[in-house]
Amino acid sequence: MFSIWFFQSLAYPRRISFTILSMKTPQIVPETLAKFPFFGILNPIDLEWILHQSTSENCQPGRVLIQEGKPVESLYLSLSGTLAVTVSRQDGGEQELKRLFAGELMGEMSFLDNHLPSATIKVVEDSQVLSLSKTTLAHKLEIDGDFASRFYHLLSLKLSDQLRGLSGLLTENQALPSEPLRKVLLVFAVLNDSDIAWMIANGVPEKVIPNTVLIQQGKPVPAVYILLEGTLGIYISLTKNGITTEKEVAKSIKGEILGEMSFVEIGTASATVKVVENAWLLALPQSQLAAKLEADRPFASRFYRAIAVVLSNRWRDRLMRRGFATLANDLTSILSEEIDAEDELDFDVLEGTAIAGTRFDWMIRQLR
Repeated sequence: MFSIWFFQSLAYPRRISFTILSMKTPQIVPETLAKFPFFGILNPIDLEWILHQSTSENCQPGRVLIQEGKPVESLYLSLSGTLAVTVSRQDGGEQELKRLFAGELMGEMSFLDNHLPSATIKVVEDSQVLSLSKTTLAHKLEIDGDFASRFYHLLSLKLSDQLRGLSGLLTENQALPSEPLRKVLLVFAVLNDSDIAWMIANGVPEKVIPNTVLIQQGKPVPAVYILLEGTLGIYISLTKNGITTEKEVAKSIKGEILGEMSFVEIGTASATVKVVENAWLLALPQSQLAAKLEADRPFASRFYRAIAVVLSNRWRDRLMRRGFATLANDLTSILSEEIDAEDELDFDVLEGTAIAGTRFDWMIRQLR
């Protein structure tokens, strides 16, 4: 119960009494965030910073946090409640992809590639959400290399898990194989010249013949592979009614990178990779790559950011190619088509991919 004095006039003050009802917001501590999926990668100081810089909101059902095709100024972290992820279809309808619960990070893909969101996220049940300004986060990542390496690692883990879930959904729905993506253009645009030189010095060039199995579904992946020449097939084994069949889901061509998801997750392969045509690869052994990431934090920041960008673009690409999303200027579609007019591209994108292409060509010349 609170009381204030309301002065109708100087001579006759009148006291008004009223009761203020407030909603108690559960206390948020670093230990709470550390229990969320992938947030264990961050240390207590990182988590404290996120809490200090974030704003907590209690969101009602129907609230749209992220709208497909519209700019996003913040990253969001769900602390409680239920949200839904939906995407538009080319026929004008809408498809719900999944429900989100406590511990889900949202808006990270637009943060990574500066593209408009390819999905809508809406509150389904009363939810508590943290919002962190993209500008604030970008500044922190720029000045704190150690934090950057851990945060981009977190994004890589989150996007890898998300992509596996989407792949399962599309496979179950008999989706068509995807077009090959030139991942090397995305990765080499983020890495620098010294990073590429390290890969050349520490990688193992391998020439492999058709039908060779490089990666076996369900087994550990020994290396991250860069495909320099040739063609690889990607296959997934599906079991239905006790019968296991192998289905080709994609082909990889020059410029593809393979095994990065298993490396980031320190897990087993989600697909089998076989050589279709004589291939030439550069294998980066997992043990050497892990040691480099541990010893060189700036390299770790660039590497995990590059992987996160790749996974983000693969997620968008898979939605687009299967008729779910309607974005017209996605970076992956730009990279997979011939570009005739330079002014159709954002200059930063054009410059980044041009540098990446030069680095890739230099790698091939050095290895020859």
